[in-house]
Amino acid sequence: IAYVGPDADLPANDASSSDLDGRWVTPGLVDCHTHLVWAGNRAKEFELRLEGASYEEIARAGGGIVSSVRQLRDASEAELLHQTLPRLDDLIGEGVTTVEVKSGYGLDLENERKSLRVARQLANERPVTVRTTFLGAHATPPEANGDTGAQVEAVLQMLPAIAEEGIADAVDGFCEGVAFSPEEIARVFDAAIALGLPVKLHADQLSDLGGGALAARYGA
Repeated sequence: IAYVGPDADLPANDASSSDLDGRWVTPGLVDCHTHLVWAGNRAKEFELRLEGASYEEIARAGGGIVSSVRQLRDASEAELLHQTLPRLDDLIGEGVTTVEVKSGYGLDLENERKSLRVARQLANERPVTVRTTFLGAHATPPEANGDTGAQVEAVLQMLPAIAEEGIADAVDGFCEGVAFSPEEIARVFDAAIALGLPVKLHADQLSDLGGGALAARYGA
């Protein structure tokens, strides 16, 4: 669209007309919440959900996010990029021109950096704007044995390196009964803001811990 306004003010131009054959013309769509970079699949868990298992039951049995952690850690950056591009192509085909991509399936510095670097690379491979989000406070990795406090400490150690490398545009967290408490997320948010990174929050999906109020307090 080159001009909107009264016909009398229409600037002279040599634009031609095209019949779009019923197609829809729209500004580019923004997908503001994706976990686009992952490895393998969790199809078995979908079957369990159909049989009545809850998200929380699957997570506590070693499925869910932790299952994806194992598969992502085993994948190289090249493999992750190869698996992610078809997903991005599907979004582009639906009209998406800007996509946010979260990490959160690595849960240690090496693999969170790997995920974020792959997310950044997407913008070099396709005509799309990419924004990346560091989600180290997504779950506890297998080696943490469910110790959320230990993972928060690990995230606080990761944040300066992530910020220095410039591979994250924001920081996210998972504030739920199966994940991190509001107090733990607040520590992550304080550190992120001190490094100049805005914050986002997964909250109030499975429990009511006051995550919405926490997000509001930090201007998430």
